[in-house]
Amino acid sequence: MVDPVAGGIVAGYHDDVRSDVVPWLPRGVRSMLDVGGGTGATAVHLKQVGVAVRAGVVDRVDRAEPGLDFHRSGDLEDAGFLESVLAEEGPFELITCLDILEHLTDPWAVVAQLHEALVPGGHIVASIPNVRHWRVSGGLFFGDRWRLADAGILDRTHLRFFVRETAVELMTSSGLVLEEVATPPRMRHPQLARLLHAAGRGRLDSLVAVDYVVRVRRGG
Repeated sequence: MVDPVAGGIVAGYHDDVRSDVVPWLPRGVRSMLDVGGGTGATAVHLKQVGVAVRAGVVDRVDRAEPGLDFHRSGDLEDAGFLESVLAEEGPFELITCLDILEHLTDPWAVVAQLHEALVPGGHIVASIPNVRHWRVSGGLFFGDRWRLADAGILDRTHLRFFVRETAVELMTSSGLVLEEVATPPRMRHPQLARLLHAAGRGRLDSLVAVDYVVRVRRGG
């Protein structure tokens, strides 16, 4: 989902199109899987813009957008269920995990499973909320506030919280190779971003990063 700190939810929680991640995705992959992709709106969009020829979704949601090649509904943390999907529909050249890993009890185990479903040279691209964002860290530092919400970085259904370093550690924990870490330009306060960048000479940039896009690759 799109974090409301950075611009609001466009449609429903499960119906967003995450076009903001397109610049970090490979093009023309033969098969991709969107993990936690809701109804599949993003996966269909990625087919339309030439990212993937074949695209499917695995999620708890049981509604599916027309245009998907497959949609499997079930518990992402049920290793047997996920393994069956990966075996039947994979292997994949691209797997996306867009604002989903923080909802899982053991995202490290899920990343390891997804790693094995990649072809050699295949990619996982994850979008992971940054808990160091000033709206969160400022509330802790100045006001002793940690208020959960229905959506956003402090979504009440988040079970894990990450900063840049730990997001990278998660995505490389199974041996995947880090290619890039980026921040989508989805900020309400560009002037604050410029001020912090100048004041900290880049060291404070993480305070305005709503999330990180982490791209990793399977070796071989």
